[in-house]
Amino acid sequence: MIDTWEKVLDPNFINAELIGDVGAERVVTIKDIDFKEAYDQRSNSKSMKQSLFFEECKPMVLNKTNTKTLIRLFGADGSNPQACVGKKIVLYVDKTKVAGKPTTGIRIREYTEIKCDECGEVIKPTSTKNVSELVEISKRNTGRKLCLKCMKKEKERMEIQGSENG
Repeated sequence: MIDTWEKVLDPNFINAELIGDVGAERVVTIKDIDFKEAYDQRSNSKSMKQSLFFEECKPMVLNKTNTKTLIRLFGADGSNPQACVGKKIVLYVDKTKVAGKPTTGIRIREYTEIKCDECGEVIKPTSTKNVSELVEISKRNTGRKLCLKCMKKEKERMEIQGSENG
């Protein structure tokens, strides 16, 4: 039996519902990474949880997925968690599962303002490549900074041009 709403949504932490529906996002600046007391549904008690603190809003409990994203973005070897302090990231709402049940959760992605040379849209990371990697690939293949959509169009254009010349 749930005897307090704190066991459903801890008021001391940001949650997906505070950001919005699936796809909603919020740019935040990391202020600190430390431990904070939070309700633990598994043990039905409070415990210290690794948390990410922000300049703009409540902290967020760090799960394994978001921790791995932070390591990928700010510390390839994972040895210095403080390397992310002062950096901007995007918090976004995504579909996920908790204990096998579908729900929404907060995910992290790289914050960037690099714009596509073709369409002018902000270049967004994929699930496997960050923005810097996409820009590097694009520059190597086309000589320009292109978003994924424009890279695909350019590849198709080059294939058509190649078949016409060959």
